[in-house]
Amino acid sequence: MNIDELKTHWKKAETGTKDRRELAAMTSIQNHPQLKSIRIKLVIEIVLLITFLATYSNMFDGADKPLWVNILLSAAALFYILTDVFGYLTLRKPVLGCNIKESLHQFYQKLDRVRYFSLIGSSLFGLAVLMFFTTGFAKYGVFKFTVLFIILLFMIYLLHRNWALRTKQIKTSSMEFKESSDAS
Repeated sequence: MNIDELKTHWKKAETGTKDRRELAAMTSIQNHPQLKSIRIKLVIEIVLLITFLATYSNMFDGADKPLWVNILLSAAALFYILTDVFGYLTLRKPVLGCNIKESLHQFYQKLDRVRYFSLIGSSLFGLAVLMFFTTGFAKYGVFKFTVLFIILLFMIYLLHRNWALRTKQIKTSSMEFKESSDAS
């Protein structure tokens, strides 16, 4: 196809019939399917954690555990929930700069912060649950704690790897923009 044919096709092309509201709704980050699945996951996690916190004292003999373990478990669950909400709010507004390069760089920095908060929150909550369930078990307590701690470390490694894969593409794109602007 030569340039004259391309111009002819361009002139014959029809203009869209969408108004501004329809275009804004189509391009809104709020309508993104991944954001919707993250929102559903967030709501499910919050409901499950609140249910756990409301019932752990009766179901798992929380009243018989030391007060510091109960406080640690509640604080870690709250921090985990706040970390999830912080991550969701970060994903809702990915464009922050005045151009693509700046937006990508700022978005990567925010995602990196979310990643660290997520790793810390998950680790703290995992350790708090571990401390809660192994406190008071003298017999086989050290063995149980060690096995559960190894499982927790493996889960934290998987979470870290998952976050690294998520942020790698954004970091790569950000670096490519940086290199192209440095070359100019």
